[in-house]
Amino acid sequence: MAFLSDILCPFCGLGCGDIGIEQDDSGITPRPTGCPEADRLFRRSAAVPTDARLGGATVPLDQAVAEAARLLGTSRAPLIAGLAADVDGVLAALTLAGRIGATVDHERSDALFRNLAVLRRFGWSVTTLAELRNRCDLVLVVGPDPASAFPRLWERWVVPEPAFPAGSGDRSVVFLGGEPLPETARQLGGRVETVGVAGGPQPDLAGLVTGLRVALADRSTNGPAAAWAAELAARLRAARYTVVVWAAGLFEAPQPDLIVESLVRLIRTVDGTTRCAGLPLSGADNLIGANQACTWRTGFPLRTGFTAGVPGHDPERFDWRRRARDADVVLWLSAFRPEFPAIETDGAVIMLAPPEATVTPEPAVFIPVGTPGIDHAGDVFRADSVVALHAGALIDRGLPSAAAVLRQIDTALGSAPGGTSARLETAQC
Repeated sequence: MAFLSDILCPFCGLGCGDIGIEQDDSGITPRPTGCPEADRLFRRSAAVPTDARLGGATVPLDQAVAEAARLLGTSRAPLIAGLAADVDGVLAALTLAGRIGATVDHERSDALFRNLAVLRRFGWSVTTLAELRNRCDLVLVVGPDPASAFPRLWERWVVPEPAFPAGSGDRSVVFLGGEPLPETARQLGGRVETVGVAGGPQPDLAGLVTGLRVALADRSTNGPAAAWAAELAARLRAARYTVVVWAAGLFEAPQPDLIVESLVRLIRTVDGTTRCAGLPLSGADNLIGANQACTWRTGFPLRTGFTAGVPGHDPERFDWRRRARDADVVLWLSAFRPEFPAIETDGAVIMLAPPEATVTPEPAVFIPVGTPGIDHAGDVFRADSVVALHAGALIDRGLPSAAAVLRQIDTALGSAPGGTSARLETAQC
């Protein structure tokens, strides 16, 4: 048995680079990390089916590629969604989308657009995970504990001592409108506090943040929230560097972007007197990398369509859930994990996913692909969007990368009778 150390985890977006992997003829197994996602998704068997399928029947890869090209080449309203792949896979998907006039969106983009909607309207001041670890002395967490989506957030980025003498080793963590998970409370110990939690259903986060903004403005407040708001406002003013952390994908309010907007305004107010920045967390399955790649290639973020021969962006109309209802062909890309949401469409489905995936109902075309950071090397972006990380290959199971399959489909489109060779010319970095 071989042991591999300091392996990069590509799954949640934190970019943890300390994973230990045990490897033998049966496959790979991670040593316990404290992260249920890493412990589950790094466990891969060496013996997996590598054959493609058409309507459930096993076929050679080139036959499945030819059928996928035929479906996409004759489609009038194609959708390429999921987009859970490394940067190379996303770029290949964008090339194919530009050729066939498809719409593109990532499976998890809803959380991203809750933040982008506010960024468009107001701009914002945000920071990085490294700043969280090394500079801040007060962490304000708004809403549910982000560790439910980013399990090692506190262990990796708050508990360790700062790397710089100017950092604060005595930082405190305050949860506003949410409670820490048991493991978070254990890790943070006496440094964690909660305010604005009254039990029962999820609190009104927008109202809590507004109350805190009122206290920061020194305007009088009434009611039970006044005392905690005034105390927390004073702590924000006194802190050397506050980082406000939230995971918009966990907000359950009807208009979650309004919570984000209120947070952005709060940060702007505090930053007028002492240092304060936000840390919006999203980015599982290389969501941030997919958005970066789409922006490089088209000038627009995700939820971009090529239906007019040039890229056009519409965050409402091009949401993959809405677009799937009208699509006659959906190409779904899910290279990181075998699970994915239900795809509600009357069109044909072409699926590129790990061989461990169980798909119901059976798609028109299923092509097994490798996972970046396990079956092949690949680049992914960290959740704070500033760092691209390279994940190496761990095991050879005979699975192609998503990028390789997408390029084969693109080539087959050009060689098919009546196939178009026109490509969308777009700027690239």
